[in-house]
Amino acid sequence: MSAEEAGASASPLRRIKLSDQIAEDLCRRIARERMEPGQRLPNEQKLMQHYGCAKGTIREALKALEVQGLVAMRPGPNGGAEIRPVSIDAAAQQLRRFLHFRRLDFAQVYAVRRELEVALGLDVAGRLDAEALQRLEENILACEAAFAAGEHARGRSLELTFHDLLCDASDNALLAFMCRFINSLLRDLVEFQGSATEYAAFGAHNLESHRQLVSAFRAKDAEAVGRIMQEHMCCAEHYMRRLDASFRRDLLSGR
Repeated sequence: MSAEEAGASASPLRRIKLSDQIAEDLCRRIARERMEPGQRLPNEQKLMQHYGCAKGTIREALKALEVQGLVAMRPGPNGGAEIRPVSIDAAAQQLRRFLHFRRLDFAQVYAVRRELEVALGLDVAGRLDAEALQRLEENILACEAAFAAGEHARGRSLELTFHDLLCDASDNALLAFMCRFINSLLRDLVEFQGSATEYAAFGAHNLESHRQLVSAFRAKDAEAVGRIMQEHMCCAEHYMRRLDASFRRDLLSGR
């Protein structure tokens, strides 16, 4: 086969729109210049001159960055594209869209969650101050009150908030993000089919585990934290199976 024939049979190259190229170049510029949230990109006129293109192309590029959550468009004569940190919600939504087209079950989720939550507990053990410990205890009391009032969905959400509070205390951004992401899946997308008795037992287990964790955190006993969290995750997975929990099929809409 000649080079000409090989070229003809190859898949056609995808043409990348100019606005997409500009958006990518602006991303590199933000990284290269170490731009911080609150700083502004050059105004439209300067960007048009720099890239040699029409206003509509620049606006399309900036809109793409806005959709990604990297900039916010500020109106007015002194407005423009302002750098902002990508939110946890925006990043999590992209992961949900990825998982929507793949089979997701609780064995997979808890194979990851067991390791991450133990790592998170060990990461914050010995570093939780009095205020953080008080927030954990207040969460437990709020969760107890929700279950006592028959507000099971709210109680379940508060149980997961307990773990989000541990994320707040971590300085490991990746670990905290992954734990928060899994918590959001469990909070927003899980449906239960089991009995009310089983559900109540699940709630009681979670509350007791959280009380034990707070005691271990107060004692700055990292070994106990790791052991209790490991048992907590194993039991939580067990109850999920007994309650015939399943993920909603729609992970695209978020909630």
